[in-house]
Amino acid sequence: MRGIGEKNKALTGDRPSCQASIGRTFHRREEEFRQMRFSTGFFWVAFVAFVLTSGCATRVRRPAGSDPAIEMERREQLKLSLSLLLERQVRAWKVGNRIRRAGANLCANDVRYTFGFFAVDRQTFGKEYREIAGEIGLESGVRIWEVLPEFQSPETELKRGDEILEIDGEAVWDLRSFERAIQGPFEIGQLRMKLRRTPGDEIFVHLDGALACDYRAGVVEKDGVNAFADGKNVFLTTGMMRFVDSDDELALVLGHEFAHNRLGHLRQMRAQMLAGLLVDLAVAVFAGVDTGGLFTQLARIPFSEEFEAEADYVGLYFAARAGYDIYMAPNFWRRMAVEHPGSIRENMMATHPSTPERAVGLQKSIAEIEAKRIDDQPVIPEFK
Repeated sequence: MRGIGEKNKALTGDRPSCQASIGRTFHRREEEFRQMRFSTGFFWVAFVAFVLTSGCATRVRRPAGSDPAIEMERREQLKLSLSLLLERQVRAWKVGNRIRRAGANLCANDVRYTFGFFAVDRQTFGKEYREIAGEIGLESGVRIWEVLPEFQSPETELKRGDEILEIDGEAVWDLRSFERAIQGPFEIGQLRMKLRRTPGDEIFVHLDGALACDYRAGVVEKDGVNAFADGKNVFLTTGMMRFVDSDDELALVLGHEFAHNRLGHLRQMRAQMLAGLLVDLAVAVFAGVDTGGLFTQLARIPFSEEFEAEADYVGLYFAARAGYDIYMAPNFWRRMAVEHPGSIRENMMATHPSTPERAVGLQKSIAEIEAKRIDDQPVIPEFK
């Protein structure tokens, strides 16, 4: 006779316990619930996406532009863009050339001769501009693009599109070779060029130079309202070229940047930042602290505002000597304040004077220049 235990085993055999069965059922129901929740969530996401996109369905049947038409329009817009860029470059060059010649005796040893023409090579532009340059008259080779009338004469008449083949017997094939060949004439003030006006029509011209400050002006394609000097050249953004209302305002900006070069501000700033860098390195080595260049940046702040004020002062003299209207200078900074209200407030960490400080400082400089004119004194800044 089997005992109770054996009887129970016979009744249940090897079936799992009730607890295990309930656990499996629970997990199965949980998985079904997760799947149902995912399906519901997916449904609502799909529904919301449908509602949002259904409102964007097209409501009209418009004529579609063909690929050739779009390409033609692209080229037309590129031509307009390149033409405007060249126009701005020529404008900056013209105003800058006038200031450079009028201020030659302010530039100490930073002088050389200018010959009154603006040369350009389409290879210096980007690929898209190069492709359409010929359609606005800018052919391959180094070309005369603009000439100042005061440098023209019947014997040395230059025309837009003239290709420069040689300078003093040295071949010219791109802007780099042109720059190399013209260095001698820049120093002595005499230039002999071989030009090609039309195929098979080669002529020689001789030009006399005029002494000028050795600072060039160029335009870079950036939208910010800015201008900067690198110690030798001056660059204005296309944003600045849009901002200046007149050549008088442009002369104010160029004069300011020329003054930075004349006063050696970039060189002095680099020396100050080098001193700050040495402090940063010393702190890192001896204290084990990474300053993140803090002292390098702090080193330039005490003198930055003074450099800007000096450039405003000397730059106004540059513009005045070239015959530009300097009385609009304070209003220029008022307009700048309207565009950049943050420049109105004083800031101890700022690298530029506030616009009110600049406007008032320029008013005092204008009074000084006017007094010198009335007393028939040379219009020369008061250098220390």
